[in-house]
Amino acid sequence: MARKAKVADASDNFDDSHEYRCLRCGKVWENPVGHFFKSPWSESFEKNSRFVPLCKDCVGDMFSSYEKKYGTNTACIFMCYKLDIPYYYSLYDSIIKNNNNFSMGLYLRQINGRQYQYQDFTQSILNGEVGKSKDDYEKEKEIKWSKQDTQNRDYAIEIIGYDPFEDYPEEDRKFLFNQLTPYLDDEDSAEDAYKLSQILQIVNNNKQIHVCDKRIANLDPIKDANDIKALNTIKKDLVASNDKIAKENEISVKNRSNKDVGKSTLTYLMRDLREKNFDKAEADYYDQLRGEGTQWAISVSQKALLDHCLFDENDKKEVYENQLKLIDDLYRELDDKKEQVRQLLITVDTLNSELSKIKDGAEDGVL
Repeated sequence: MARKAKVADASDNFDDSHEYRCLRCGKVWENPVGHFFKSPWSESFEKNSRFVPLCKDCVGDMFSSYEKKYGTNTACIFMCYKLDIPYYYSLYDSIIKNNNNFSMGLYLRQINGRQYQYQDFTQSILNGEVGKSKDDYEKEKEIKWSKQDTQNRDYAIEIIGYDPFEDYPEEDRKFLFNQLTPYLDDEDSAEDAYKLSQILQIVNNNKQIHVCDKRIANLDPIKDANDIKALNTIKKDLVASNDKIAKENEISVKNRSNKDVGKSTLTYLMRDLREKNFDKAEADYYDQLRGEGTQWAISVSQKALLDHCLFDENDKKEVYENQLKLIDDLYRELDDKKEQVRQLLITVDTLNSELSKIKDGAEDGVL
């Protein structure tokens, strides 16, 4: 069994022989826990049990003041310097992406992770993190697109006619295109502007669900129970929204990710031949529908639906309305066929009459 990696001790132990004072506001506490942040690897605060001599309220006030003057990113750098903790643009950026805003408290909590052990602000200067711009970070990050990712992107843009995710970050674009491509197998989806907009909404919702999942994976189920509950609520609402959109626009069944499902069945092959105007397929298709095997399969399928499906009132109403429409369409088609048969019978009578006259003329020697 592999030995568990040792994590350096960074607990909240403190020296109760002296008071802990905030050097900005002057407030004093005997117990620093809950009132001061800790810089566990800073040598500047050793005699203060490594607690920063600025209370949490003052840290918040200072960050807000710096943010108004210089912007959020610069304010984060200044506070990392004041607290003697490492600054990493990657951590700053991930907090904003996962929470839609930046929290200094959340940054301080995550900077105590294993990957930042034994580091203070000096390491950020030596590593060049302090002078790193967003463009520098994006270049380092540079998302690599596989051949399949590129094919999905190009296919989607070709079908839709434009890039629906043009202004999105590169990492999000790759995820979104891979999510979108399976929905475009149905040609009607690309041609129907409204339906396409609903598919794009589902894909964007899937992205938000993915973000929530990543955020939850990085939270402690005990300490961050409230955050996890809030994220699960967001996920639940997004899933419900997707279900509603898919049902109302007939997206969920027709656009399955496995586009080859059902293509080897006889029904699909016969329909494909009919669409290609293969005349002999018509008689075969008719025989297939009227055959004993097909009738048996239909009856078994209908019985299974009645026995196992639980329909609510809306489903029953929808089925009833569909039945009425189908019956009406069938009667219309039947009436059309009857009229065609009547006209064909008249034509047959006319042709028989003409044929009889020709035969009589031939017998009389008249051509």
